Amino acid sequence: MTYTWTFSDDFANQFQYFPDDQQNKVLDFTDVFTEHGLGDFSLYEGKISSSFSGNYMDQDDYNFALNNHLWHYHIGIPEYEQNHSKYKTSDWVLHFQWFDQGDSINIVDLYHHYDNEGNFYLPTERSLIILK
Repeated sequence: MTYTWTFSDDFANQFQYFPDDQQNKVLDFTDVFTEHGLGDFSLYEGKISSSFSGNYMDQDDYNFALNNHLWHYHIGIPEYEQNHSKYKTSDWVLHFQWFDQGDSINIVDLYHHYDNEGNFYLPTERSLIILK
């Protein structure tokens, strides 16, 4: 099977200005995705999760994440932490859209897991592919 990924236009514009270590973390993720897809999360060093799971957001944010097929990957920035026996987490996450859990993803944002007010961070609509 062939697995493909894209950067949203907004993310592609930002990516060129990321420090090399951050670019490398993103490209490490895309390398694993291209080879294995997302059928087995254990192949990734960081935790992968839907952004619409858990009890950490209000209904509007939940609907936004669900309707836009948002997922996130703990990318290891600034470093990984082993808080669970099955996966590692980090302060920063890579947000991506995974439509119908298929063989393609759209990478949309790299940001702190939580915003300055302690809320789970979600990318803005301008970074997303919006399905009608």
